[in-house]
Amino acid sequence: MEAAGRYREILAKMTERVSEEDAPTMAMYLGLSMTNYYIKRRGERPFNYADIARLVERYGSDEEQADLQAFFTIRDGLYEWLQKSPIPLVQFRRLLGLQHYRDLAHRGTQPNTWRLDDLEKIGAFLAQIGQV
Repeated sequence: MEAAGRYREILAKMTERVSEEDAPTMAMYLGLSMTNYYIKRRGERPFNYADIARLVERYGSDEEQADLQAFFTIRDGLYEWLQKSPIPLVQFRRLLGLQHYRDLAHRGTQPNTWRLDDLEKIGAFLAQIGQV
């Protein structure tokens, strides 16, 4: 949960930093159209993990880069950890409101599909039952 909270702080800081920069330059740096850039900058859609990684690489401190890498390591290994957990996967699937097991399994093969809210829900659930 700490890693997700730290990621949320980095996300807020980078979103604020982006609003201070020249829009066409930032859109080009992130590889976004101007429309998509403004949609993300206004917060209608969040910046994705790859966008934040690029922004932290450009504007972040060494500590922020280390925190981001720690977050990615945790996120990337979460599904494998859930599989090894004594808690059945069905509980996590229900917790996240997923209809099929394949939706949860897809997050194991494609870690970029994890939503930050999902990671926080899992962290809160594990803390509640004393697994963390």
